[in-house]
Amino acid sequence: VFIVATVMTTGAQAHHILGTPHYAYDEQYPQTPVLTYRVDAGRYDVRMTGYPGNPKPGEQWALNVYIVDEEGELFDDKVKVSVAHKQMFGEGKVIYGPIESRLEEAVYKFYPRFDAEGNFQVELSFRGDIEEWVIALPVVIGTPISAATILAIGGAGCLILFVVGRAIYIKARRRKRLEAPKDKPSDLPKSTLSRGAKSPT
Repeated sequence: VFIVATVMTTGAQAHHILGTPHYAYDEQYPQTPVLTYRVDAGRYDVRMTGYPGNPKPGEQWALNVYIVDEEGELFDDKVKVSVAHKQMFGEGKVIYGPIESRLEEAVYKFYPRFDAEGNFQVELSFRGDIEEWVIALPVVIGTPISAATILAIGGAGCLILFVVGRAIYIKARRRKRLEAPKDKPSDLPKSTLSRGAKSPT
């Protein structure tokens, strides 16, 4: 399964790939879906598999990375992985790595552990013949509240506060108007009392 990816190049000649994982079933885990990733990084075919596909908070996750070149030869250099807990604002908190791994039984093995529910980003990097590749892949742990939901709840809360505050203000003004003392005829200025009187003839 290929992932939809966007490739960007920075001034340091590092190629960044943003991808989307897919769920699939593996022979070793026929009852549990796994997360699979597959991207083309230049002349390299990169395949990643996460076991289990829906890890729970505190559960250890196994990430296997398999890299071959266009001739089918295994990539045999170091691969680095880090995991960050993504935040709505600012940079994410790194909870794993960066960890470097060497080829072991034809794959690179990593074992991150997610500390809580949320949206995480796995970043894998390696250097090919002349270029460095960085692959960023999202992983969702549990059922976190999305940013859109948080913004919607916040907007609704602000609207409710505005309406309540407006109602309190209007009610206070009305009460003040009703409690204000009314002027009695005797308290009115003499000019006001004699305004309607006729002068004697």
